[in-house]
Amino acid sequence: SSGPKTKKGKRMERHKKWMDKMNTAKAQQRQEQRQQGRQTDKSALIRGMSQMHSSLREVQEEMLAGDLLGEPAKERKPDAAVQSRKARNKAAIKEEKRFAQVLQHPAFKKDALKTIREHLANSLPQPKE
Repeated sequence: SSGPKTKKGKRMERHKKWMDKMNTAKAQQRQEQRQQGRQTDKSALIRGMSQMHSSLREVQEEMLAGDLLGEPAKERKPDAAVQSRKARNKAAIKEEKRFAQVLQHPAFKKDALKTIREHLANSLPQPKE
């Protein structure tokens, strides 16, 4: 049955090869989109936060050394409790905008540590004497 193929048989074979090629390309594109989606979620949350983290750590160490903290503030609900991806991304974008505003503020540009200390002093409850 290796005789001459009919025109219809050849056309069906070409179509099958073409469909296999398209399915492979489509699967590869979906895989790339999934990887890009994962990277975007992480980078949106982490972007630009390393400097703020190190600055806050320095301030916290200085305040603990000077015993300026007193009683801990009331615990807020952590933003990590947000469940949906859309809500997490929305919260990350909001934090990123707030962080950009802090970096542009004249008082922060002039003396970042003093500004952070002042903010913490105003935000945290004063120690009872």
